[in-house]
Amino acid sequence: MREKFIKLLSWAVKNHCIYLWGAQGEKVKDLPNEKIYKMETSRENAERVIYLIAVFNAFGWICSKTRAFDCSGLICYCLVKCGLEARGFDLTADQLADRYPRTNKLKPGVLLHRKGHIACYIGYKHLIEAKGRDYGVVISPYNPDEWESTFPDPFAAE
Repeated sequence: MREKFIKLLSWAVKNHCIYLWGAQGEKVKDLPNEKIYKMETSRENAERVIYLIAVFNAFGWICSKTRAFDCSGLICYCLVKCGLEARGFDLTADQLADRYPRTNKLKPGVLLHRKGHIACYIGYKHLIEAKGRDYGVVISPYNPDEWESTFPDPFAAE
């Protein structure tokens, strides 16, 4: 299940998924600007999302598989898709961090948390995260100074 979880996160990177506040996998092709304005925390933030979609569109990166997520929405979506959580599962970044047993061992599939943000460690000193409105879902280098020193492990029972 851990491997499937990481493959789903990689799928989100490969399909140029975007960051949108409160999103949990809405299809970008079906997402009207009016809905983006309603979901986002400000008009300025909505315009940043709309701009990134336009840029990705200009490069031909928006496809039927491109979806929108916020950081916890991405993790929840992938946990449901890999079968660990039930459909409709929805927690904030901080709630996700509190839900699973913690480990000191940094290994692929553990969650990385800091107040208000969550990501997944994928190995080789890298992580996947819904980074923000100007980036989308990306692979980023792991910097231990940016994250808590223990790691929620959704797959601890495996």
